[in-house]
Amino acid sequence: MIDSDRRTFLAGVRKLGSRVQLGLNKLRTPQSGPDQAQEIQMQLLPRETPQLADFQIACAWQPSRSVSGDYFDVLPLGDCQVALCIADVSGKGVAAALLMSNLQAAVKAFAREGVSPSVLCSKLNVTLCDNIAPGRFVTLFYAVLDAGTRTLHYEGAGHCLPLLVHCDGTIEVPKAASGVLGLFSHWTYSDHDLSLAAGDVLVMMTKGVLDAWNAREEEFGYRRLIDSVLASRAGGADGIRKRVMEDVTAFCNGQFRDDASLIVVTVE
Repeated sequence: MIDSDRRTFLAGVRKLGSRVQLGLNKLRTPQSGPDQAQEIQMQLLPRETPQLADFQIACAWQPSRSVSGDYFDVLPLGDCQVALCIADVSGKGVAAALLMSNLQAAVKAFAREGVSPSVLCSKLNVTLCDNIAPGRFVTLFYAVLDAGTRTLHYEGAGHCLPLLVHCDGTIEVPKAASGVLGLFSHWTYSDHDLSLAAGDVLVMMTKGVLDAWNAREEEFGYRRLIDSVLASRAGGADGIRKRVMEDVTAFCNGQFRDDASLIVVTVE
């Protein structure tokens, strides 16, 4: 990593350092409980979801414990672009939440207009390889949504693939097969493009959505996710978000095995 990139990353980390340290101190006090821990982490997640002309964007977050290793964000990049980021840190509990906070700082430091998904993933990978414990890693899906061209530019670093439901009901699972972040600094990443049309629905998720189990140890999976999206398309991004999370919660009886996060984008 060149020196300027390293300085940019460190500056981003410092901006969040005081918030993360405050959360750590509170989590370590004897009187700290699950509700307080979750409240602390929620302060690190986006409080409002930026919107883009001719699109609707909605997000959801359901930790399996009091704190989560999931990270999602929607970052404005200009008048007609936003970055969509969803990630899953290996492990659970406070250690995963701390790595999540560092990942958030790095993404916000590197995500800029003109920075492609492959370049961002490469920078994140080198940074994480230098700064996390051996054996820990991050899966991530990062995309730039361009309202001017109605195009999604994306890369998936070992993350579960998104779901695209076209306006005519046909289903597409956009492909990406690059490696996870944080294990090998020499891994390379590529850019992919996806054209969107009015009526399309794009769903990005962490594996806690797909891997939720019912009493018979069946997984929720893509098929049930597709059914939820098709049944709620008339409700827009927010309606789809609510329906999917309600269906997953009912399916697993509220007993999530893993953190579950969701970003839904609809095209108007």
